[in-house]
Amino acid sequence: MTRSPLRDEYSYGYHTDVLIDTYTKDDATQIVVNSCQNFRSASELNATMTLMKPLLNDEWQTVTTLGATYAKVNAGPWALGLGATRPAAFLSTNHTLVLPRGFKAEVSAMYMSPMTFGGLAIRASFVSSAGVSKTVLHGTGTLTLNVTDLFNTQQSRFDVLAGGVNSSNVTKAESRFIKLGFSYKFGNKNGKASPRRDTGTEAERARMDN
Repeated sequence: MTRSPLRDEYSYGYHTDVLIDTYTKDDATQIVVNSCQNFRSASELNATMTLMKPLLNDEWQTVTTLGATYAKVNAGPWALGLGATRPAAFLSTNHTLVLPRGFKAEVSAMYMSPMTFGGLAIRASFVSSAGVSKTVLHGTGTLTLNVTDLFNTQQSRFDVLAGGVNSSNVTKAESRFIKLGFSYKFGNKNGKASPRRDTGTEAERARMDN
C-alpha cells in the first residue's frame, strides 16, 4: 500500500483567562502605556496541508506546508478594538538536495500573510535560510555552513488598533547569522551490538507460558 504524500490537519482551541498584550493612551499627556491584561477567553482555528515529496530518486527531499489560522479574543464590547480579527495564511517550504562528493544543500523559506488579533494588525512577514554540508574523514565528520535569515527580512511589523491608539510599530532584532560547524562521530562503527537482555517482566511471562 502506497502512503499518500499529502497530509492535512485541523485543530480548534478554546482558551480561558487569556493574557493579551494591550495598549492604552492617556488623553491628557498623550502617553501610550503597553501592558498585559487577562481577558475572558479566546478561540483559534487552524488548518494545514503538508506535501512531502521525494524527487530525483530520493536525492531531493521536499516538505511544503500551506496553512490558515483564525484567532479571536472574546473580550466583550467594553474592550474597544480587541475583538477585531482577520484570518491569515502561511506557506513554508524546505528542500534538501544530496549532491556529489558528500555534499548536501538545504534551503527553507516561510511567508505569513497579514493577520489581525487582539487589537493588533500584524503585517506580512517573510524569512528564509540556506545551508550546505559535506561529510569528511571517511564519513565520520561533517562540516556545515548555515546562513539564517538570508535576506535579513525577519522583523515584527504591526499597527495598534485598540484602546484609542493608532500607531505603527517595527521591531527588528539581529537575525541574520552565518554559522560554521563541525561534528565528529566517536566510537567503533564496526563494533558488535550488545546481546539482548530480557526484562524481569518478559522472563516471568515466558515462565508462565511454559
